[in-house]
Amino acid sequence: MNFSISKNIGRLDQIIRLCISICMIYFGFFDLSLIQDEFSATIVGIFGSMNLIVALVQFCPLYAVAGINTYCKSRSEI
Repeated sequence: MNFSISKNIGRLDQIIRLCISICMIYFGFFDLSLIQDEFSATIVGIFGSMNLIVALVQFCPLYAVAGINTYCKSRSEI
């Protein structure tokens, strides 16, 4: 198994992750009207923060373990 840290998240995957992460952070830490339980809201906010970091770095450790790669090299990188 090769666990090198190379980009494995494509542009569409990154955009979707960013949108979902921002929503999770907002509802987890700022707007508690949707999630009434404070502990659950904090967990949602933490997962949103972790997903935001993964989207910005464009490397997902779970994708690496599963062998998934949505990243497509642009012509300038080839």
